[in-house]
Amino acid sequence: MTSNWDALFSALPPEELDKVALLRMIECTNGVIQHQFRDGSDDALSVEETRAAMKFSMGCIKNMIIPLGDELISFAPATAELVGKLRDLYVSGVKNGNQIAMAEFFIASEANLRAVGMERIEAAKRLIFYHIYELPPHTLDWGIDYIRGFVGANR
Repeated sequence: MTSNWDALFSALPPEELDKVALLRMIECTNGVIQHQFRDGSDDALSVEETRAAMKFSMGCIKNMIIPLGDELISFAPATAELVGKLRDLYVSGVKNGNQIAMAEFFIASEANLRAVGMERIEAAKRLIFYHIYELPPHTLDWGIDYIRGFVGANR
């Protein structure tokens, strides 16, 4: 099952990596929001805010379109296919408990984030801050912190 994820994600053009950075910031921020809510954290958002974040995030992931201000960000077919493979591994591994798929997901996800890089992730955070209101601004730090913890702050 193992693919050369580093080569696959590193081969994406810079403009596609910019888009992937947006998507990863959205999905990682949403993931932390969901965990905070399910765990009953003191920092958890309200039910309504949590639902709005999840609906927005899942819409972006499933449709591969990100509404950003007056613009709709869409992905090249090759990028959408590659990100779709990553999503399939997540669903199979994390959601459905397939241990082999889960291990592959973590390898692929880290390769994806390394190819995107923290500079793009930070730029994506700024764009989301100014253009996407379904993710409360302070939660974007949760997404950044998760990503840093996942790939390390110096990569």
